[in-house]
Amino acid sequence: MEDPETMSRRVEVGRRLREARRRRGLSQSEVSQSAGITQASLSNYETGKRELPLSTVLNLAAALDVPLGDFMEISDVIVLRDSSLGDAVRPLTESPELLEYVIRGEAVGTTS
Repeated sequence: MEDPETMSRRVEVGRRLREARRRRGLSQSEVSQSAGITQASLSNYETGKRELPLSTVLNLAAALDVPLGDFMEISDVIVLRDSSLGDAVRPLTESPELLEYVIRGEAVGTTS
């Protein structure tokens, strides 16, 4: 069973997603097509029934032309709209150690 905090967070993200879509006057079908997902998936994300993967959040933010921070409780987020740039940054999302090096401005594999 899922913990209440996780479920609450997922519902809140879905609510923000739905609000952003409605503010733009777009249907679920239009947004899901632009983001490369099914309308059913978007519906499940908006209602909090499914966890929203990072790659999908990025695609939805781009489709709605909103900062990622509008969905998540994150400030100063860079939204990657270019797929080549997204491919280049993907290793950072998959490797916490590499991300730490980048955040601290260190070269990978160097010692202080």
